Amino acid sequence: MAEDAGLRERLAALESRVLQLEDHVAILRLVNRWGPAVDTGSSDAAAGLWDDDEVLESDLSHLQGPAAVAEMVESEGQQALIRQGCAHVQSAPVVTVDGDHATAITYSQVYLHSENGYDVWRVSANQWECRRTAGGWRLTRRVNRVIDGSPAPHTILVGALDGP
Repeated sequence: MAEDAGLRERLAALESRVLQLEDHVAILRLVNRWGPAVDTGSSDAAAGLWDDDEVLESDLSHLQGPAAVAEMVESEGQQALIRQGCAHVQSAPVVTVDGDHATAITYSQVYLHSENGYDVWRVSANQWECRRTAGGWRLTRRVNRVIDGSPAPHTILVGALDGP
């Protein structure tokens, strides 16, 4: 009987660890789908990453809701970037999961094609907030701050230093 109880405890601990890993991978995939969605002009895919009451906030824009994200992807400004050749690239996110909520901290770089190859157009610090929904993990908020020596991006990046 004691062996069965020990085995059940070990199995429950293993199940918990696997679920944590699955959450972590789902959030990595969620954050890293942003670039391919916006760089290909896939407005439905980009909007589909977000929960209904999301906020995407940067020094360039403030978007509320998936429809605003889709509109941004379809905008002339984004379409001009796509025509030039752009790549929105995220660093490996530092993910923290707390029940049905999670945060991912990343650097992002936006590369633009030029006659010399590629130029870095923008480097930013990002805080992505996520929520577990019936349909899986969805983004609820992204705060994006260009790294320009001001304190705002550093405040975001410090969040990656919390925890183990």
